[in-house]
Amino acid sequence: MSHTAPTSCPSWCARTHGEVRGEDDTVHVSELAVAGNRLLRLCATIDPVTGEQDGPYILVGHQELTLTDADELVRALTTLVSQGRGEPVAAIQ
Repeated sequence: MSHTAPTSCPSWCARTHGEVRGEDDTVHVSELAVAGNRLLRLCATIDPVTGEQDGPYILVGHQELTLTDADELVRALTTLVSQGRGEPVAAIQ
């Protein structure tokens, strides 16, 4: 079976398409990233006919975060890390 990436395949997609048939082939996933003991990756589905997209989401283990939710989490974690280090929080917001 040859590798045929859908024309709507995002630039970050690391999946080899064409190995499975049907809806499962519309799922796009990035390479794994590791943070501590957590596996993270981007995931989205794009309908090859209509172009309708669901995602991308950031998967943190089994939890799905929208990009907005992930961005808010990054800001909150950055604030907490700065507070823990005794750094001024206003400088990072």
